[in-house]
Amino acid sequence: MQTEHFCHASSRLRRAYLRSHRLRIELRHLRHGAAGEPRYFGDHPGQEESDAAIGRGDCQVLRRSVAGQGGERVEIAESEPSPPASRCVVADGGGLRVSIYLDAAYAARQRYYNRMTEQVQFNAPDPARIPHAVRGIGDPVAHAHTASWVPSFSTLYAVRGNRWITVAYSSPGFSRAERKARATALAKKAFRLTAR
Repeated sequence: MQTEHFCHASSRLRRAYLRSHRLRIELRHLRHGAAGEPRYFGDHPGQEESDAAIGRGDCQVLRRSVAGQGGERVEIAESEPSPPASRCVVADGGGLRVSIYLDAAYAARQRYYNRMTEQVQFNAPDPARIPHAVRGIGDPVAHAHTASWVPSFSTLYAVRGNRWITVAYSSPGFSRAERKARATALAKKAFRLTAR
């Protein structure tokens, strides 16, 4: 009788163990991609972190571009070439300061969309503080929602693939329209430089 009970209990434990083992395997496949990479809720292809960065040489090219736009003695104020979050800041000491940031970390594209949504949520209905679509910079999609200019910040935000470029153009000598045009040209150049 005891042996029969033990075998029956052992059989139930064995089935429970096999069910839990199968469940663990299924969960592991949900958490990891085909190559065993970690997966997260809301994963989409193309969100992976990349080694794209604004290197020191890229920062020199961007500095020359700012100087060519009318900056007198533009120098590099900061350069952080480490991926996935790199930056280049140039200034002339007379009020011109241009900051170019690259976010190439995991889900940078989603962070861009979140930032634009929050910008509208917290700053509407002031048109100077909400994003205005800019064509020809970000990914070529309908309604140009992949590049935005926020006039009151004199800042351009743009995303291509999983690279998010931010260009903040501060200069008391230029109108907002001029700053937007200059920031747009710098964002295009930064995308070209970081497309490795």
